[in-house]
Amino acid sequence: MPVKNHFILCLLVSSFFSSLSTADVRYRIRETNRAYEQGDWMTIGTTRFVRSISIGHTFIYFCTTGGIARLNKFSYKWDFPWTTSNGLPDNDVFLAAMDLNTGFLWAVTKEGISYLEPASQLWRSAFYDEMGMINQYITSVGFGQDRQIYVVTSDNLWYASDNVSTQFQEIIPPLSDEFIIWHGAREQKSRSLPSFFMDGGFLFDARQHYIDDLQFRHWQITTWIRDDWNNLWLGTWGLGAARGDLNTMRLELLDFGLWDEVVDDIEKDHDAYWLAGMQEHNEPTGVTEWRGLFAKPVYYEPRLITGFASEEITSIAADARTVWFGTRNGLVRFDKQKNMWRTYNTSHGLRNDLIHKVALDERFLWIGTDFGVDRLDLGTVGTDSMRIEELRFPTHRIVRVYDIAQQDNFLWLATEFGLYVYDKHSHSGGYYSGLDENLVSRPIFAISAWGEEIWFGSDWGVYGFNAATNEWLDPPAKEYRTDAGINRILASRQAVWVATNEGALKFDRRMQRWRQFTMQDGLADDRVYAIELDDDHIYFGTARGLTRFYWNNPFRND
Repeated sequence: MPVKNHFILCLLVSSFFSSLSTADVRYRIRETNRAYEQGDWMTIGTTRFVRSISIGHTFIYFCTTGGIARLNKFSYKWDFPWTTSNGLPDNDVFLAAMDLNTGFLWAVTKEGISYLEPASQLWRSAFYDEMGMINQYITSVGFGQDRQIYVVTSDNLWYASDNVSTQFQEIIPPLSDEFIIWHGAREQKSRSLPSFFMDGGFLFDARQHYIDDLQFRHWQITTWIRDDWNNLWLGTWGLGAARGDLNTMRLELLDFGLWDEVVDDIEKDHDAYWLAGMQEHNEPTGVTEWRGLFAKPVYYEPRLITGFASEEITSIAADARTVWFGTRNGLVRFDKQKNMWRTYNTSHGLRNDLIHKVALDERFLWIGTDFGVDRLDLGTVGTDSMRIEELRFPTHRIVRVYDIAQQDNFLWLATEFGLYVYDKHSHSGGYYSGLDENLVSRPIFAISAWGEEIWFGSDWGVYGFNAATNEWLDPPAKEYRTDAGINRILASRQAVWVATNEGALKFDRRMQRWRQFTMQDGLADDRVYAIELDDDHIYFGTARGLTRFYWNNPFRND
């Protein structure tokens, strides 16, 4: 039987379940949404904090604060993780265990216990309060030879059910539990680790159960388990999963997921996606260069990089050579060819350091700030005479610019005083007043252009008009009233997508209708901050990770 260590894991349990039992019932996810096929929705979150590990028929399961990360134990390739997008009630998973007799995968979260049926690939959940497990949580899951599943709680109470349902009833503990294969706190434990060699400047401390990096940071090893092929699988608190080869005694980190979960912007850069945002914690944050499930992500920690002066990132733009990061404390440039970073602020010519949006064209980087718009001449970047010029507004000296959209030679700006349009050829512009001024002169927070159309979002909702004819689009495209809070808009040929604080909106051009998507459909969180379209898939940056949606599935009509 596999053995693993839970010494450190037990120290994490109390804090993990401190918010137990008061979940918002309105958002309880009881099972996989049957309107979609498994895999239509996928969320990649922060999976570098590992609580436990188990081994199944095909996968190694790493239970993390960002879902159940699944590594194929034959190919050593990651598959998409099990998260709330697939039917789990919560992404912070304490324990997962496969009943090798039935093929059912069981998972314990702060909400209760869930199981995955192997044939249907559907998750179903039972919640603590509904099972009568008030103010307690499951610490152990066991599979008996009598076709029963057993759980033991933090109050040392025993419950049992048949092994294909969650009809748990409290029982008297048996005199002997040798007929039960345990996972979790009651599993056979080992407190010793072998010594491993590591590359990349990491030092493995078998005695202290740490991995030390070049910055002298201690990354706690939380759990480990040995398989039948002389591999030792490890989980850490902050460095993710690792595989130790007990033949060569070498340990490899298996990077997967995002460094941080809040995604305020997504920028596609050839086969990679740059992901970053302003996090909801005070710990050091990072940027993720994500290259899909089958490639290792690259992480960048601003606090460890010379020239990367701010980690509060609001916007990203990339071209063949450079990645630009708009932050709350200036503009950051990453030269991909030279692997060099540099930060620019008001001392370099910016009007204000608080940047809301960066956008590229062939010649310039346009920078929307709290004081207006700056134009950076790309041809002068890297020289001693780098040129940053201010775009002057005719009626206001200081204008907060939230978003930028480009339409041929026109630059459309979402500002606190309404829509502003700027002609890049004539270097002139003004506030747009071609339509109802009550609508276009309000604070505008998001804007997008497609063809002759302009779509914008205010505190009243989403609106669309034809900029060439100065006419509103026909209803229902003309407006969608909502007070959800509009963060971003992305107009495309088949649909218009809107990121809000209450999910994502889609206007289907063919069906001429609006549709809202929420966590009930598969979003990681209803707070959606960014959108990136990639053919038949669309990516949403949320407060709890990056969600991918197969929106153009030909067998489904949303």
